[in-house]
Amino acid sequence: MKQPRLPSMLEPLDLATVALRPDDLLSDFEVSAGTLAGVRIEGLAMRTGRLHHVDFRGAVLERLELMDVCLVDCDLANVEFRQCSMHRVQFDQCRLTGAQFPAATTQDLLLRNCIGKLSQFRFAQLPACHFDKCDLQDADFQGSDLTGTVFSGCDLRNVEMSQAKLAGVDLRSCTIDGLRASPDGLKGLIIEPHQAPTVAALLGVEIRWP
Repeated sequence: MKQPRLPSMLEPLDLATVALRPDDLLSDFEVSAGTLAGVRIEGLAMRTGRLHHVDFRGAVLERLELMDVCLVDCDLANVEFRQCSMHRVQFDQCRLTGAQFPAATTQDLLLRNCIGKLSQFRFAQLPACHFDKCDLQDADFQGSDLTGTVFSGCDLRNVEMSQAKLAGVDLRSCTIDGLRASPDGLKGLIIEPHQAPTVAALLGVEIRWP
């Protein structure tokens, strides 16, 4: 996985002084605290930047583009990033409760130590992503392409993965009780032996010990 390409020095940016408009571009920037809560913008692009403690709650950002961006300790609860594009992007210790990323396209995406309960990634392109120590209870990945994605130390209880592509997806260190997935999409899924009963149940198989 490739890391965001960030220079050693970035230009400080105060969101309170910026009137963002559709199709605006922010580049080579660093935000330390600020708010975009509740904003509605289409076509915003953020390239080569770092955001600390930014409040995005309830924002609706259609066709958002993020490239070489790190988000640290940001609140993205209930955001709607419709048809967003994320390339070499990291979310670290962010709150993503109820966040929606429908039909997102990603490459080299990392979520680490994030809370993403009830988040939605329906029909998103998420190949070879990494979810590290995230709480994703009741998250929805229906119809998404998760080929080669690694979930390490994540809480995936009651996660929806029906119709998702799961070849090479690694769930070995995760809690997967209540996982929902399509039987024909399980080929290539990587699990530990103790997780086998949960996956077998998706196939209609009952495991009985002697």
